[in-house]
Amino acid sequence: MLIVLEGVDGVGKTTLATLLSKTMNAGIIHATRETPNNWGWFSEIMDLARDRNIIADRFFWGQFVYQNPEERNLNPEQLHELEHRLNQEGGQMIYVTADPVDINTRLGARAETLSLPLDTLRTRYQFCVDTADCPVIIYNTSTGEVK
Repeated sequence: MLIVLEGVDGVGKTTLATLLSKTMNAGIIHATRETPNNWGWFSEIMDLARDRNIIADRFFWGQFVYQNPEERNLNPEQLHELEHRLNQEGGQMIYVTADPVDINTRLGARAETLSLPLDTLRTRYQFCVDTADCPVIIYNTSTGEVK
């Protein structure tokens, strides 16, 4: 099973991934600018998740939030195909969010800054949630609320 955790830096994805990996005996992958982030790479991880539990600490949405269109290795149609496949294969998309004050506090504790304004990133993630071709669970790490 593949569980995908998406959300802005500082919302608690890595903490959640670590907890889930222990509970589910799952491996963790982390998509960054340095990982291939192309159709083949995402597809291979999804293939591996048929036989084992994998937690993705950020996956295919990240490039649509953090990168300009010319920097992306997927087009919107491929994104929707991957979302559809995630749904068909029993995977789960979880959008992890938090109160902006908590996000800034967490980032400050790590001496990190966001590459784009927080409101911009949150708006872009919300667009992904709203247009997803798969069900999305929304988990707020500040309140513990799940939608």
